[in-house]
Amino acid sequence: MIKLIPFELKKVLGKRNFIAVVLLLLLVNVFMLWYLNSSNGEEPPLSAYKAVNNDIRDLNADEQAEFLGEIRETLDTVSIVEMISVLSSQDNENSRRSVQRLLEQYGEVYDEYRTRYETGDYLGYTDSLNTELRLIEDIQKQFDTVSGYDDYIKSIEKNRDLMNGVSIFNKGEASDSFSSRNIEKSYADHKDLSSENIRFVPSKGVKLASKSVVTDMLALLAVMLFVGGLIGEEKEKRLFYVTRATRLGVTECMGAKLFALLIFSAGITAALYGSNFLYAELTAGIGDLTAAIQSVADYTGSSLKITIGEYLIFGILMKTVLLFCFGGALSAICVISSHSFVPQLCGVGILAVFRAAYEFIPAYSIFSPVKYLTFWGAFDSEQLFGEYLNFNIFGFPINRLTLTLWVTCVAFAFITAAGLLLFARGRSLETRKLRVRTGVQLVHGNLFLHEGRKILFMNKALVVLLIFAVLIGYGELDRRYYLSSGETYYLGFMEKIEGELDDESEAIVIEEKERYDKLFEQLELVEQMISSGEIDEQLGAEMKSALQAQTIFYPYFQRVLAQYEHIRENGGRFIYDTGYGKLFGYGDDSFLNDCLLLSVCVVFAFGSVMSYESQKRSMNIISATARGKFAVIRTKAAVCAVCAAVMTVIPCVLRFKMITENYHLKMAGSSLNDLPMYYGSGLGIPIWFFMLLTMLTQFLTLLLETAAVLALSYKLKNGTQAVILGLVIFSAPLVLSVMGLDFMKWFSVYPVYSMKFV
Repeated sequence: MIKLIPFELKKVLGKRNFIAVVLLLLLVNVFMLWYLNSSNGEEPPLSAYKAVNNDIRDLNADEQAEFLGEIRETLDTVSIVEMISVLSSQDNENSRRSVQRLLEQYGEVYDEYRTRYETGDYLGYTDSLNTELRLIEDIQKQFDTVSGYDDYIKSIEKNRDLMNGVSIFNKGEASDSFSSRNIEKSYADHKDLSSENIRFVPSKGVKLASKSVVTDMLALLAVMLFVGGLIGEEKEKRLFYVTRATRLGVTECMGAKLFALLIFSAGITAALYGSNFLYAELTAGIGDLTAAIQSVADYTGSSLKITIGEYLIFGILMKTVLLFCFGGALSAICVISSHSFVPQLCGVGILAVFRAAYEFIPAYSIFSPVKYLTFWGAFDSEQLFGEYLNFNIFGFPINRLTLTLWVTCVAFAFITAAGLLLFARGRSLETRKLRVRTGVQLVHGNLFLHEGRKILFMNKALVVLLIFAVLIGYGELDRRYYLSSGETYYLGFMEKIEGELDDESEAIVIEEKERYDKLFEQLELVEQMISSGEIDEQLGAEMKSALQAQTIFYPYFQRVLAQYEHIRENGGRFIYDTGYGKLFGYGDDSFLNDCLLLSVCVVFAFGSVMSYESQKRSMNIISATARGKFAVIRTKAAVCAVCAAVMTVIPCVLRFKMITENYHLKMAGSSLNDLPMYYGSGLGIPIWFFMLLTMLTQFLTLLLETAAVLALSYKLKNGTQAVILGLVIFSAPLVLSVMGLDFMKWFSVYPVYSMKFV
């Protein structure tokens, strides 16, 4: 049997298409990790967690507490400064009174932090105050949970002592209940634990490396494909008749297949979760793997004396065994099934039933063991190893992890035995095709409609286009655009002067400039009075605070002055430019995200368009005449071009919608040279025309990618290989750029797509 194992593995892994599919699953896994964990403007980015992790990694607990406390104090103080600034911008009596009260209470703080608020140097990890606060609050909450671990252990001991005291007064009756036994067992399981090896580790990276629903589904899909190649294809080719004819071709053949399945389960689990580990380490940072698992706030309830690294390894081992059990069950079904689709259908059905049980059975019900002992409950290694739970089995507490391991071992043995027995005694040695007649006509007199139907429905391009349309739409609609208090001031001021520079608009700018100049002169005068002793420092501080509150938006007025000076020297018009900057991809990563999603979409949707004809051997018929071959290829390209055009429009329209809800986009007929970000571009075209030109350039970029993917598909004559190579050429540089290697974007189509060369 040992000699058969490499042969069984080679039968499946030796196929280039299967290896290409596995590589594709790995790419999809990394892509979905990036997409599902990308920041939407509210949540802190993964890079922020990594930066905090790096800053506190070498600090002891007291130093970590001091470090996080100082940052939190700074952010809370800056929040007060921002509140004063917002109220100062509101021209009403209540706001002025509120500002006066706040300055009386926080005048010294305001003086100290006003400059930092204006310059933004208080931001160490993110680009906004709200996001930074959310980040530090999350980290501090985790730190407090981990630093209180000794108190947590003492509370378990206290509960046990309290229970023993109650038992004495109740003559031992309380000790016979499940609650008392559970408390006693909890104490016994935790009594040897302490904070000796606990070193706080932020949970973001560890959870990202160990838990992903998408990765779980991809691993299950890989096992289903492996079983199909291992057993399903042999039945389709009627090779079981040959295998069963030999004396050792029954149990040893099936044993080798199951052992090969176990090896593949271990390999695909290590590959997928290994990619998760690398992604988590590169983006969020995992931290000290030698620290106790209780160093992660979400796992402080664990009663295991293991490290974070051991927890990750145990999770992979557990998932390997469960994947084998799932694959073994599919193999057994495949052996006795007469139709090739039955094992996949049963596999999906089993997973769906187990998932429903896991999701809908309440944790507190008497059926909770069913919830946690089914496939998904055991597959969730985060809860299995990171939490503590005892089941009530006939009044006795049985640990969830212990019972799960026993059930898994029994399932492993039972499924292995069932596979061997069914293979030895099975009578279904071949598969029969299920033929379903349909009245749907796949041939059209119009070549464009005919090829469009083949591409969209037979090649499943429509499914891919719809999926990515949803992903792109969700990303754009979920993107948050905020108007800070300073931006609100800038918007209001620009609305007064937008248009040509005339006497009225110039007077408004000069008047505002004189107001600021006067305020700065008064501040300088107060400083001189304090220095000369004419007023004491306390009175001087109060006077400075009142004046500084009125100069808080001067950095935004400087943007107005920059436009004013440019117009006086070069001509032009005043334009509120923030909205246009967002629309043209300045100040955020929307263009990069859209370019990546569209690139991946094109590769998946059109990678098999040309190879489809070769695989169906219809290219010989099409190539009978040069004109016929050219007409088909041209029509396929036209269908793909139309689909690419539709996909290009989706992010443009949704971005325009979201931006116009927060910023106005007036003066679209003005010259592009009037926008500060395009000073010196030399393009005197209207802004609206540049908007159309940008959309056209994005479409042409996508069209170029589409043509290249079609060429790969035609040349390689293999859709899977075309998809893999297309992802490497067009998507890999963008993925690396998103992950932090910014220079990689210059090796992609992004500079053209984003019009950054203008």
